[in-house]
Amino acid sequence: MKTNYIRIRKQIFKTLMCLGMMYALTSCESSSAGEDPANPPVPTPPSPSVEEGNYFVSTTGNDENPGTLASPWRTIQKAVTTVEPGCVVNIMEGTYYEEVNVKVSGTPDKYIVIKNYDDKEVVISGNNTAKQLMLLNGVSYLKIKGLVFADCLGSYTVGLKISNTSDEASHHIEVESNIFRNLYATSTTTYPENVYAGAITVAGYHASKSIHNITIKGNTIKDCRTGWTEAIGITGNVDGFLVNNNIVTNTGNIGINASGHWGISSNPNTDYPRNGVISENRVSYCKSPIEGGAGIYLDGSSNILVEKNILHNNLYGITVGCEVINNSASNNIIRNNVCYHNEGFGIGLAGWSPQGRVIKDCQIINNTTYGNATATDKKYLGEIAIISSSNTIVKNNIFYSTNSNSNILYVNDKADNLKLSFNNYYCSTLNFNFFWKGVSYQSFDQYKKAKDNDLTSSFGDPLFSDIESFNFQLETASPCIDTGDSSYIPSENEFDLINNTRKVGTCIDKGAHEKLDYQDGKR
Repeated sequence: MKTNYIRIRKQIFKTLMCLGMMYALTSCESSSAGEDPANPPVPTPPSPSVEEGNYFVSTTGNDENPGTLASPWRTIQKAVTTVEPGCVVNIMEGTYYEEVNVKVSGTPDKYIVIKNYDDKEVVISGNNTAKQLMLLNGVSYLKIKGLVFADCLGSYTVGLKISNTSDEASHHIEVESNIFRNLYATSTTTYPENVYAGAITVAGYHASKSIHNITIKGNTIKDCRTGWTEAIGITGNVDGFLVNNNIVTNTGNIGINASGHWGISSNPNTDYPRNGVISENRVSYCKSPIEGGAGIYLDGSSNILVEKNILHNNLYGITVGCEVINNSASNNIIRNNVCYHNEGFGIGLAGWSPQGRVIKDCQIINNTTYGNATATDKKYLGEIAIISSSNTIVKNNIFYSTNSNSNILYVNDKADNLKLSFNNYYCSTLNFNFFWKGVSYQSFDQYKKAKDNDLTSSFGDPLFSDIESFNFQLETASPCIDTGDSSYIPSENEFDLINNTRKVGTCIDKGAHEKLDYQDGKR
């Protein structure tokens, strides 16, 4: 796994460096007409007009037109080089064969919105060739909503890319409720080297000016072949982002990735994503024929919160790693997630410390993993794998194995200062192991006595509500209710997987769900 990971990432980031955009951008100012308060307008529904800041694009339009509903423009490119802050670009139903380079920015109180008109399907298509369908370089205060990015074939494809110019970094951009589909690096599922097809890429090349305030929310990414890259990729000098409530499925490699230290930014001190949130995403069937794929992957990134995600049937569930030598991934929190039926581990820290790749000061709290390590060659990784890390906290989790002769817990000999407590382990088969630094223990009691760790943890059936439908809420009689760490105080904005209050009783519950009495919100 190590060798292929490194090989994959080197290829990805060599390519990203080649894709740095050199576009000069223009900006616009808006004007608006006020209303006379003594003579208010008649309250009838307004019809869209240029005067109200609405511009229109149609497959039957003409770029010489004024961009009104009656006389729309022909190309999206015309709109995104013309409109002013506060305007809305309404793209009418149809397929547009363009590579769109957004040239305008809004202002803090006047975002520019680029969206589909009247909720109709608007497709920006690569027409089965390699394209970069939409570029946002050095622009700000923009919303991209309701579009479909589709039908590319060939390497260096990207659906939407946010980056910077030589003197400006993009910021305050929202990418919401779009669909990315059929973006193929290659026509086959066999990936030769140097083929890439990302859906959404955020790449901070600037040494000192970070890309920031980026929101990627409510999008669907499906049926892609990303090659040696990922579906949603955040890399380089990016400080502050939210990836929330997206559906990512069947992508051919990593689902969501925040990766650093690959030379994207020329300043090593800024060359990594930080201060981000990856939450409430549904990631599935992200598997790569070249190994290394995970549903969510933090590679050399820091201060990232990964919470309330559901990951299943991927190669791996959630991975925290660091592939570039003499660097680290640090201060990441993995909490309130569910990982099930992934081929390798449900949750894993993989740092490979002999090469100076270190995972440090991370926390794995209140997650539920179930039935992972389904691939025969990955059974040893178990529900959770801790490989070359330091100062890791693992507590209040439920780790439920269903595989005979597999590890529930895997810890290698490079895991230092590892603190496990208040977890619940279980295996539905008779033969299972706890693997700790070269030694396998065939029972939970043997493991606890030998390692003097997990002393406050338990072994037993957590009594999930409905395993067959993957409902991992706790039954009333569950031993995981009120048995988490009594000293644990949830943060102000911390909720369980389905946004219930995180701590209801005297102690927090174990796992991703907090048990409630839904009659009155109390137990």
